[in-house]
Amino acid sequence: MSYFFRKIGAFLFVFVVYFASGKLSLYLSSIDGYSTPVWPPAGFALGFILIFGNRIWFALFLAAYFTNTHFFDPDFNWFKTITNNPQNIFISIGNSISALFGGYLLKKYSDSKLNIFSVRDLLSFFVLAGPSAAIVSSLIGSISLLSFGIIYKDFLFQTWFTWWLGDSIGITIFTPILILTYKWLLKEETGMRLVLFTSATMGTFLLTLTIFFVTRDWEKEFIQYRIKSDGQIISSEIENRILENLRVVKSLGSFISLQKNMTKKDFDTYAKSILDETESVSALSWNVLIPNAKRIEYESRLKIDYPSSIGINYKEGDESKISQTKEKYIFIRYIYPILGNESAVGYDVFSNPIRKKALLNAMETNRLEMTGKVNLIQKGSDNTGLLVFYPLNRNDGEYGFATAVIKIITIIKKSLIGSDQNNLCVQILESDDENTNEVYNRNCIASQEKIFSDFSHSHRMKIGSHLLTFRIIATKEYFEKNLTNASRFILIISSLLTGLLGILMLIILGKEKSIQEIVEKRTFELQKANRVKSEFLANMSHEIRTPMNGVLGMLTLLEETNVDLEQKDYLDNAKKSVLSLLTIINDILDVSKLENHKLEIIPTETNVYKLCRDIQLLFQSDVIEKNLKFNLDFTIEDTNLHILVDENRLRQVLNNLISNSLKFTPSGIITLAVKLDPSRKFIEFCVHDTGIGISEENIKRLFDRFVQLEDARTKRFEGAGLGLYISKQLVNLMGGEIKVDSILNIGSTFKFTIPFHQVSVPKQFIPRIESPETFNLKNINVLVAEDNLLNQKFVRKVLEKEKVHVTIASNGIETIQLLDASLVDESKKYDLILMDIQMPELDGLETTKRIRNRKDEYQRIPIIALTANNMDSQIQEYLENGMDDCVKKPIILSELLNSIYKIFSKSIDSKM
Repeated sequence: MSYFFRKIGAFLFVFVVYFASGKLSLYLSSIDGYSTPVWPPAGFALGFILIFGNRIWFALFLAAYFTNTHFFDPDFNWFKTITNNPQNIFISIGNSISALFGGYLLKKYSDSKLNIFSVRDLLSFFVLAGPSAAIVSSLIGSISLLSFGIIYKDFLFQTWFTWWLGDSIGITIFTPILILTYKWLLKEETGMRLVLFTSATMGTFLLTLTIFFVTRDWEKEFIQYRIKSDGQIISSEIENRILENLRVVKSLGSFISLQKNMTKKDFDTYAKSILDETESVSALSWNVLIPNAKRIEYESRLKIDYPSSIGINYKEGDESKISQTKEKYIFIRYIYPILGNESAVGYDVFSNPIRKKALLNAMETNRLEMTGKVNLIQKGSDNTGLLVFYPLNRNDGEYGFATAVIKIITIIKKSLIGSDQNNLCVQILESDDENTNEVYNRNCIASQEKIFSDFSHSHRMKIGSHLLTFRIIATKEYFEKNLTNASRFILIISSLLTGLLGILMLIILGKEKSIQEIVEKRTFELQKANRVKSEFLANMSHEIRTPMNGVLGMLTLLEETNVDLEQKDYLDNAKKSVLSLLTIINDILDVSKLENHKLEIIPTETNVYKLCRDIQLLFQSDVIEKNLKFNLDFTIEDTNLHILVDENRLRQVLNNLISNSLKFTPSGIITLAVKLDPSRKFIEFCVHDTGIGISEENIKRLFDRFVQLEDARTKRFEGAGLGLYISKQLVNLMGGEIKVDSILNIGSTFKFTIPFHQVSVPKQFIPRIESPETFNLKNINVLVAEDNLLNQKFVRKVLEKEKVHVTIASNGIETIQLLDASLVDESKKYDLILMDIQMPELDGLETTKRIRNRKDEYQRIPIIALTANNMDSQIQEYLENGMDDCVKKPIILSELLNSIYKIFSKSIDSKM
C-alpha cells in the first residue's frame, strides 16, 4: 500500500513540476508564439526519467498536454479542445518520447549512478542528453504544427531549430540541478556543491531572462509602432480614395440632375472627364427607375443608343436574358466606358438581391448608399467590387441613381506606396445590421493571421448603412524586414553561455570533488596513522614506565638502607636521571596530544597564591643547592584569591619556565611575580632571572619544537627543547599569550597572561588529618592489584615501612576473590585498593566496574589507579568508571602517599 502511495506521490510531483515550469516557460516564447529559445521542462523531464525511471513517462505526457491547453476560455470544452487542437497530443508524445530516449542513451552509454562530475560522463551527458534527445521532440512538435496548419512551410526550419535549441539548453541547465538536488537529498552530494552550481547557473539565467524580457518588449513595441504607423497611412489612403470615389459619383449625380434632355454623348463626355481624374472607379452609369408602362419607350431609346442591346435584361449565370414583366425596373440607361461593359447595358439592377437592398435603402433614406461585395457584370480578371448608388430627380422628372463601380483591388494597389507596406496583409470587411463579410484581402493567409493577429491595426469607415473595416496585419515578410530578433538572439546566446557556465562549474566542482575524495582518503589514512602513532606512544609510554617504575622503586628502597655518602650520591644521581627521562617522556606525550588536538583544558577552582607558594617550595632545595635566591612577588592583596583555571596545566607552565631559569642562571636571583592587569580581565605571571640571557636571533625560534640554543657538540645544558614549545601552546589553549624579553649576559623575563575569572572561595572543612606528614597510615589494610613482581615488591616495601598491612593480588579475578573472602573476617577487611590497569585475565578497569556494581560495603571502597598510561583521555576514562584517583608510573613515593592522604581526607570530610 505504501508503495502505491509513493508511486502516486511521485506521479503528482512530476506532473506539478513539469506543468508549473511549462506554464511559466511559455512566457519565454518567441513572437510567433509556437517555440521558445529556452524550454526548462525538457531538463526536468529528462531528470525525472533518470531518477524515477521510465514508468513516469505518462505523467510527463499529461503535464505536457495540459501545458499546451488553455483552460481559461469561457467556451472551454474538452471534446472541442481535443478535436480542434490535435497538435497538442503529438507535441506531448514528442516531449515524453524525447525524455525516454535521452534517458535510454545516458543509461546505456554513461554512469548509471548519475555521476555528472566525471569528464567522460559529463561529455556523454551534454552530447547524448541534450542535442540528441532534443531532436525527437523538436521534429515531432514542428512537423505537427505544420501538418495542422498552425505554422506555414517557410517557418518550419526556424521553428524546428528554435525548438531543438530550447530543449537542448533546458536540458543542459536544469537536468544537472535536478540530479544534484536528488543526490543531495540522498546525502550523496554536498549542499555546498548544489548551492554553488545552482546559484551560478540560475543567477546567470535570471539575468538573461531579465534582458530577454526587456528586449522582447522593446521589439514588440517597435513592431506595434510600425504596424500602427503603416496601418494609419494605408487606412487613410484607402479611406481618402473611397471618399474621392464618392465625390465622383456625387459629381455625376449633380451633372445628371441639372441636364435637360441628356443624351448618351453628354453622359459619356462628362463621365470621361471625371474618370480621367480617378483610377479606382472602373465605370459610371445612370440607372433609371421606370414603371412597366414606359418599358417599351425606354427600350427603343436604349436600342438607338446601343444598337446591340436586347433591352431591359437580367443575368442568369453569364447569360443575359430579357426581363419578365414587372411593376417597375431600375436598369442601366447609360454607362461609360462601354468597352468591356457591353453586357451591362439595359441590365435590371433591381433584379439582383444585393443591389436591390442597397437601392431600397437609398430610396428610403434619399442618401448615398453602397452595396456589399458583389460580382460585377463587367468582364475582367477580378470582377468583384462595390457599387455606390446616389439617388436623384432630374429636372424632367426622371428618377434614378448615379452609380459608380468601384474596384477595391485598384484602391489597395494605389494605397500601398512603400515596399514595407506591400508586405502587409490588408483586409477589408463590410458589415451592415445583419451580416459581416470580407470584401477583400491581400497577402492574407489564414495561418499567418493566427500568428500575427496581435500585430495589427484597424480603422472603420461608414458609408450609408454599411460599415467598412480596414485591418492591416503583419506578415512573415514584414517581420523579416522590421524585426531585429535581438531578444531571441540574446536569449539563445546568453542561455548557451549559461549552459557553458554550467559545464564549466560541473568540471570545476568535479575536480574539487575528486580532490576532496583524495583529501578525505588521505585524511582517513593520516588519522589512522595518527591513531596508530598515538597507540604506539601510549604503549611505549606504558612499556617504558613499567620498568622505570621498577628501577625508581628499587632505587627508593635502596635509599632507605644503610648506605655511605658516596653510595647515596650515586643513588641521587640515578634517581635524577630516571626523573629526567620521565620528564622527557611526559613532554613527548604532551607534544603528541597537542598535535592531535586531544589535549583538553579543564578549569577548576584554584588558589593562585597557594599554587605559587607550592611551586616555590618545590624548587627550594634546587635553589639552595645552586646558591641562588628564589623570590615570590605576589602583588595581589587577597592571598585567598580563587580563579577558574586548569591548575595542573598552569603549574606545568610555571614549572617549565622556572626550571629553565634555574638551569640557565649560574648566579643571582629568580623571581616569580603575579599581578592583575588594570582592567582586571587578565592575570599576569612573570618569571625573571639574572641568567645568561638570549640573543635577538634566538628569541625568534625559542618557542619552536626541539629547539636548543646551544651547539649539540658543545652542549652544556640538558633538555629535549620541548618545554617552552609546550608552555606556549598551553598558554594559548588557556586563552592567553606568552612573551619573552632578554638581554644577552644580563637575564631573561618570560611573561604570560591568562583570562582572569574570579570565583567565590569554596567552603573549607577542618580535616582531622592536617597534612601527609602528620597522617598515620598504621594498621590500614591495603589490597594491591599488580601483576609485575618488581612493582609488587616495591609497593609492598614502601607501604610496610609506613606500617600498612599489604595484600597482593596478581590480577582482577584474584582481587574479587580476596574481597569476597574478607567479608567473613572483620580483621581482614580492606580500606583501600591500589589497582594496576593492565593485568592478565581481568584488567583493572573492568575489575573496578565490577566492584562498583557490588551490593555490599566494598561498593564505595577507595580505589587508586597505578598506571603507566599517561594520556589524559585514559586517565579521564579511569575516573569516569569509578576510580577515585590516579598515580602514574614510575611511582614516586611522595605522590603515592599524597594521593592516599587526599583519599582519606575526603572520606573523613564527607563523614563530618
